[in-house]
Amino acid sequence: MSDPYSRTPDVPPRRSTRSVRWAALAMAASWIIGVLWIVMYYLDPALPVLGDLGNWNLLAGFGLLLLGAVFGVILLVVLVVSAPRRP
Repeated sequence: MSDPYSRTPDVPPRRSTRSVRWAALAMAASWIIGVLWIVMYYLDPALPVLGDLGNWNLLAGFGLLLLGAVFGVILLVVLVVSAPRRP
């Protein structure tokens, strides 16, 4: 006869946060680099790389900020999809 008390409870598996770390790091890095790019362009527009691009530096900086927003949306979607469901 089997022992009814030896059964292990149904425990949901732990979800890994490793899958969202890359999106959070990429989002933060993209925002920081984008802001620094724009600030450096305004502080010294004659820097070697920045001086060659001219006003295209603003597009590059805002493009990095927009890329950070895309990573933020990816992070949000991954967190919502991996959230535990209520029974």
